[in-house]
Amino acid sequence: MDQRPSGGHLFEILLFSLSSMLLYYTGVGIFLFLAPLQVIASRRGLRGLLIAAGAFLVVFLAIRFYPVVSTGGTATLDVLTYLEIGIITALLLGLVAINLPLRRRPRTLFMVLGATAIAGLAAVPVGILLRADAGFQASMNGLFAEISKTLSSVFTTTGDGVANSLMVGILEPARLRQISEAYLLRSLLVDYVTLLSFSWWVGQAAASRALVLVAGPRFQFSHFRLEGYWLWPLIGSAALVLADLAFGLSVWAYPVWNVALVVLFLYGLQGMAILWFLFDKHHIPRFLWILLVVGLAILAASPGAGVFIVLAVPVLGISENWIRYRIPREAAPPEED
Repeated sequence: MDQRPSGGHLFEILLFSLSSMLLYYTGVGIFLFLAPLQVIASRRGLRGLLIAAGAFLVVFLAIRFYPVVSTGGTATLDVLTYLEIGIITALLLGLVAINLPLRRRPRTLFMVLGATAIAGLAAVPVGILLRADAGFQASMNGLFAEISKTLSSVFTTTGDGVANSLMVGILEPARLRQISEAYLLRSLLVDYVTLLSFSWWVGQAAASRALVLVAGPRFQFSHFRLEGYWLWPLIGSAALVLADLAFGLSVWAYPVWNVALVVLFLYGLQGMAILWFLFDKHHIPRFLWILLVVGLAILAASPGAGVFIVLAVPVLGISENWIRYRIPREAAPPEED
């Protein structure tokens, strides 16, 4: 297939790039903004992806730097804006990396994990610089002060008095920032790999539906499975997480938690793939699958069942090392009358 961008192809590439930009600036669409770029990668190859990602980045930077240009350079961007630019650039580079047409291309899973590892290593010096940057620290203090003020006003006007007094203690700016940073630094890589892998899957699925003829085998989520050796990084990282909870591992807790959550996420994907396979095998309507996913997401966000759901789906995936769930209908033994 000729992947050189002709006039029609170039228009399509720019149209999908615009769709990506609109998704980024429309609330929840931020979690889907990479998907249109992956559609272009699947349909037009690496060259098309580079054009689309480049157009997205140019427009994004133009929007971000417009206040500086419009004031003749008297206005300046804050550190948080530069951080946003860095995150968007890292995500675009990650998408390009997992679409590289290598001669001996490894499994896409390893391409995603490789891009995630590089992004994680690049984040280390950035984090060190930001910790020492007075402007960034002042911006963060101001941000959490505003968040604390907003949340405190909500809890002081509604609910139980005892619960409110407890929440006010938690919602102090310094405490709120400490909790947020502890979470973000421990889940940075799993957030990155989740967004990157989800965008790749959605883009691949959308592109395969749009093409009448699809060259080569297409990824089927119901076939996703981890090799048995993935149990070892899970066991090792889980043991180190327990050690951190019991004794504390100082700064080493951050990579330990990130690795553990990434592996747990992968087994969660395997658990969802098992459910998807069973739904297809028994011809259960697809809308019920959507209801299941939405229901699990709601339960995962609830205080009571959240931890159980977050662990139950990965445990289902882990158990496939010993229990065979995905038996094709034609290979299943006939039912006795």
